[in-house]
Amino acid sequence: MKIDLVLKGFIMMNKNTDLYLLSLMIVLALLFSGCRLEKEPLKIGDLSPEGQGSPELPTESPKEQVYEVGDIISINNTILVVLGWDQPPGGDLNPPAAGKKYLVVDVMLANQGESSFNISPVFQMTLKDATGQKYNVNGKANLASGSNSPNGELNPGEVIRGKVGFHVPEDLVNFIFIYEVNLIGLGEVSVNLGPTPVAMDPPTDLNLAQQQEVYQIGDLIEISNLEIQVIQVNYPPGTEIIKPKEDYKFVSVDVTVENQGRSPQEISSIVQMYLKDSTGQKYTFHLGAQSVIDSGLPDDELQPREKIRGQIGFQVPENAKGLVFVFDAEIFGYGKVFIALE
Repeated sequence: MKIDLVLKGFIMMNKNTDLYLLSLMIVLALLFSGCRLEKEPLKIGDLSPEGQGSPELPTESPKEQVYEVGDIISINNTILVVLGWDQPPGGDLNPPAAGKKYLVVDVMLANQGESSFNISPVFQMTLKDATGQKYNVNGKANLASGSNSPNGELNPGEVIRGKVGFHVPEDLVNFIFIYEVNLIGLGEVSVNLGPTPVAMDPPTDLNLAQQQEVYQIGDLIEISNLEIQVIQVNYPPGTEIIKPKEDYKFVSVDVTVENQGRSPQEISSIVQMYLKDSTGQKYTFHLGAQSVIDSGLPDDELQPREKIRGQIGFQVPENAKGLVFVFDAEIFGYGKVFIALE
């Protein structure tokens, strides 16, 4: 049945009748049920050697299907892969509560659609135990993970990776990780984490139809009435007192931003600028790196035609590959640029 034709027919009815109201409710129910059908998850591959070739042809999935760590799952415009999980101790300054433990899930997501959308672990990711008890994202567990969460705007063709932490009873195992595809709860993915911690390498290619545009150092890039340019990138060694942690390195990005609009614009490097590697892992501002750079951040309220230059510091793994600098021009909207640093 063509729902749009049915809806037009109902609109032609007398809108003051009870029949119209009842009919309209039925049509709306059909529309929402249709949205749900479009958001059923489908397994399109996995991280076994056999699953790393061509993606599987989508087949209809049974309702309430539970996937496994390493499964590559498509749902609506999102691809989701749970790469593993662990139980970080938290250390002396951030231990879990008595009788509890931290459980941290390594998650990769990709945008396979044609428009941007936002990822929010706080609203879209939860755990459940065997009794159905639900556990929300926990800030202290996130801190213990030592990694950024996979949150924020996701452009078409973009991949993001991060760890999501939970605070759970220490004697429980076999949790189910839940990802809800959007904030109104239509469509979700359930992934069985299994009894013991596990870690898998990310997939090398998700076969995304869209490819994000990546600029180069020195390019002048216009976005949202701003012009941004990365001048150069350096790798400061640190000092006797302030050094990168083991197997990590400092990165300094020299950047300029100019306001080409007609009204002032606020620039906050800590909020709007970060790095990503080839797996989508996000690296945000690092205070130690910044103190070694010993120069100002490119932060200011820019008046029309005003320009600012500054350097922002990060800490990344020594073996991180494919580093790109990301500038999020619209903190509360859509619009990012990606600049290759290597």
